[in-house]
Amino acid sequence: MQEIGQSRWKTVEYSRSQIIKAGKVVKKEDSTKEQINEAISVIDNWRAAHAYPLHVFYMHLRRMASNRTGIIVAERLKRLDSIIAKLRREQNMSLWTIQDLGGCRFVVPTTDDVYFYSDKMQKSQIRHKYITTYDYISAPKASGYRSLHLVYQYYSDKIDIYNRNMLIEIQFRTYLQHIWATALETMGLFTKQALKAGAGDEDIKRFFALVSSLFALKENKPVVPNTLNDTTEIISELEGINNRRHYLDMLSAIRVAIDHQDSHMEKDGYSILILNYDTRRLQIKSFKPSQSEDANNVYKQIERTKAEAQIDAVLVRVSSFQALRAAYPNYFSDIGDFIDAVKEYLS
Repeated sequence: MQEIGQSRWKTVEYSRSQIIKAGKVVKKEDSTKEQINEAISVIDNWRAAHAYPLHVFYMHLRRMASNRTGIIVAERLKRLDSIIAKLRREQNMSLWTIQDLGGCRFVVPTTDDVYFYSDKMQKSQIRHKYITTYDYISAPKASGYRSLHLVYQYYSDKIDIYNRNMLIEIQFRTYLQHIWATALETMGLFTKQALKAGAGDEDIKRFFALVSSLFALKENKPVVPNTLNDTTEIISELEGINNRRHYLDMLSAIRVAIDHQDSHMEKDGYSILILNYDTRRLQIKSFKPSQSEDANNVYKQIERTKAEAQIDAVLVRVSSFQALRAAYPNYFSDIGDFIDAVKEYLS
């Protein structure tokens, strides 16, 4: 552990070969429980070590958005189960090269804003190495996911300890793209289906693909593959699915009562959102900005028991409770904007 500024941050405790090996172990079906536990310890440390590089990008994005209202900036470390699922799903992927262990969201009103700020990011005076761009707005995923991603490799010429292939992904998205993505995740959480990964009920996946195409047409952007470039035809098919499966009613029925662990949320601090599937209650554990290590340790403990406890959890950092709720509405089931937007078409 090394102190940087006033905060304490995790550093990498394992070699490149040990990190790569840990990723291989969790992929193998014949790995023993002991081997899996050892691998998870390595994964935990490798992910936690991304917190400082992620913080650097988060603060840079906050400064970029400081002269404009209506922009949401948030950061998060990838959930352990998501890391393992991604490694198992993509057998050629290495833990060492996963691009979104640390991720930032930058949510803006329009697609013009997406391209303006992503271009501004690329032209900004930073020493971090630009890796690649994924433009899922110009070319949406088959699932309906639309966003623009920039991937960077953290670099510092002052503090060398984090120059270890630390990749950070920045998601630039509009409000429409954002409410679609969080509604999909809400449905996935409560139906316990990996919809984000392209698995799950075919009707649900088709429903969200059609809605995404409606949003794309509203933004004058390309529609999702295998959907028609015609609003009337899309609405007709969407109505048929919704009348048969009542997905809007299902989403409307999902409500979460917020159960604060503390009486307040630390300003610009870390928060662990713990969502209980069965009781549909959300608990928030808050930490000061200087408590990065404490937040990561608690998060690690929660993740190791969440399957048995029927919960989902995520560690995030935003500037305020309002920004937290706006950036992660799926954990609050605050998806009224998505429901209202779809109902406008169906009415």
